[in-house]
Amino acid sequence: MNPLQAPAGPRGRTSGRSGPPTPTGPMGPRRQRGLVALPGAADRSLSWLLGRWRQWPVHWWNGLTVALGVALVQLVVSHLAPAEHAHIASQLAMACAICASLADLPGSLSRNFKRVALGGLLALVAVVAVPLLRNHHGWMGALVAAMAFGSALMMAWGQRAAAVSFAPILAMVFALAWPPLPLTVVVASGAAGVGLYLGWAWLSGAVLQRRFRRLALAEALRGLAQLLQARAELLGSGGAAHAMQDWLGNEAQLAEVLQSTRDQIFPHVQDDPRSVAVLLHVIELRDLMLASRLDLELIGEDPIGQQLRQSLVQRLASLTQALETCRLALLNDEAPRSLVLAPIAWPSVSAQDPRARLQALLHDRLTHLDGEVLAIAQALDPDQPLPPLPLDQVQLNQFLTPEGWPISLLKAQWRLDSPVLRHALRSMLALSSAYYIALALPWASHPHWLVLSVAVVLRGTLDQTLARRNMRVLGTAIGCGLILLLTMVPNLTLWTVVLQVAVGIAHAFITRRYLVTAIAATVMALLQAHLADTTHGVAAVERLADTVLGAALAWAFSYVLPAWERRHLPRSLKRARSALQLYVKQAMTAELTPAGALSQRLARRQAYDALAALSAALQRSQSEPRRVRPPLQELSTVLDHGYRLMAHLSMMRQTLMRRAAELGPEALAELPPHALRLQRALEGREPVPHTLQLLQDWSLLPDVGPMQDLRPWMRRRLQVSMDDAARAGQAAEAALVAMGADPSTESVQNSLSGE
Repeated sequence: MNPLQAPAGPRGRTSGRSGPPTPTGPMGPRRQRGLVALPGAADRSLSWLLGRWRQWPVHWWNGLTVALGVALVQLVVSHLAPAEHAHIASQLAMACAICASLADLPGSLSRNFKRVALGGLLALVAVVAVPLLRNHHGWMGALVAAMAFGSALMMAWGQRAAAVSFAPILAMVFALAWPPLPLTVVVASGAAGVGLYLGWAWLSGAVLQRRFRRLALAEALRGLAQLLQARAELLGSGGAAHAMQDWLGNEAQLAEVLQSTRDQIFPHVQDDPRSVAVLLHVIELRDLMLASRLDLELIGEDPIGQQLRQSLVQRLASLTQALETCRLALLNDEAPRSLVLAPIAWPSVSAQDPRARLQALLHDRLTHLDGEVLAIAQALDPDQPLPPLPLDQVQLNQFLTPEGWPISLLKAQWRLDSPVLRHALRSMLALSSAYYIALALPWASHPHWLVLSVAVVLRGTLDQTLARRNMRVLGTAIGCGLILLLTMVPNLTLWTVVLQVAVGIAHAFITRRYLVTAIAATVMALLQAHLADTTHGVAAVERLADTVLGAALAWAFSYVLPAWERRHLPRSLKRARSALQLYVKQAMTAELTPAGALSQRLARRQAYDALAALSAALQRSQSEPRRVRPPLQELSTVLDHGYRLMAHLSMMRQTLMRRAAELGPEALAELPPHALRLQRALEGREPVPHTLQLLQDWSLLPDVGPMQDLRPWMRRRLQVSMDDAARAGQAAEAALVAMGADPSTESVQNSLSGE
């Protein structure tokens, strides 16, 4: 007897749920009034979870709305479809809704609507094509190849196409799992599922827009706090390799988070200016925090130096906690009125010790960091006045990710050295091979499972493929075990509920913790296939075997037309160098006007993004074969001194904004020629200054403090920045030569004119 056809017994089983641990003490003041604690440990945990709904992360909300939308589609279609087709029509509609939901992500309402509509349309094309060709294995294999090629080629449009590109692949897999059906039923059910979910995506997105914006802003605050913590650990460890790696990883991650937050926050400056103000302060704080690493080599390792370093570490830790306080206040719709920063606990340094002047410089930097954190707290307080924003809507729009699907981006990939085209060809060969191999296997009843396993594991880079391979196999094994346990409770309603929960969990954690997604996706796929055709049992063993084989195939095909990072790092390196050159020009020569400030911000964002992209590529290359790895030491030097140069430029930019009048016309006149020298140094055309040892000697610090006379400190900043620019430039030249690339670079104006 089929387990779903057996009568349901009186037993019930609580499905596992991941979430925050049950608190061991009182809930405290954040507990919602009127929330009644239910008996039992599980009920207390649920009560605690519901009471803190404001702090749910954005992927929980996204997964919840997707699960509700898919369930709603199934419910509506099952009631509206003719009785003889109600069951299968609801399953088909639900499957197409799941495919469309892949593109349902937090963000701009219009952008999300267009993504979901495109994903749903591509899914419909797939579910219509499969019934026409499924009985012709040759043509079906060609369809698999065409779908794989087209889906991978969509990555020419970047991450905005990532969620959309997988929709037709998943729809094709779902369609292969269905029993033979009339084409009219497939088309009508699929169109109903996509249409209904599209309406739900618009409605749920409109309701949650404000919440999504708050969660995005909270994520930016969290990312900045993590970067501050990594900076403190790096300082406290004396520059340990693991701490440097963590810091560079946090830098790259924060760049991505900030851009996503810009896309959600900046378009709403009219109705939510406080959120825009908070984000602008977050961006400035990140810039100031980068400058906190400068001159620390002058502190020394004697007891006074260790105490100075400890004071810096403690202050950065305090600022990290302050940002966390602001984040919680933002999520709870409260004002962080209790935020107070205690005075910095500096050690007593003798007036005769030159480091007393250095301490004054460090104190000034930390004071500016404190000011930005307090400005964030003030912007979050609706009772506090909000100063005028430095940028208007038109200027803010220049920082948004371009919208649309220009065909020029696709045309640019039609060359064999393009990583997108190589991945598309690799995917086409891998998925079509998987389909034909599956037909030859002893358990050929589900050839689509092997195709799906290859599709989800095979990524554009080897390191991503390896991570997916391991997590997919482990997640599938756990999911199959859960399914075998679930068959012991033959209850159709329970199975349907578990399916909807699995849909939400798989969607929510796909970019957060793929192991969770792999478990939920296994449960979802097995249940969905079984509910679509209850004449077959739950083939958990076959699913696991196909996953293992598919993961092995994907791993093997990773070496077919590989796009090793070494091939493309020269371009990323040149882009980073050109972006630094442009920021040098804008930070040191732009006029102190609103237009000049805007050009500085744009150049700064471009430099951060270019360095983050270079760092991410370098990290990905570490999983590649040793014979094709790029020169790690040289590229790490470029990143280290590139970020140091960014810090110098940020310091000079802040100095010009606040104290330009103190420098005088002679000092200001030195900046444009020095900017040209820095640009040449980044191209490797300036030697490393021989005065470096003098600059590292704390006894040769300027004789006056930075508050008394700024000019000698600015001259020293120019000298040290030249050292970092020259070292970054020479390392870049050495890396380009080692990778067999032409080390020449275009002028700043030409190389970045199209960025």
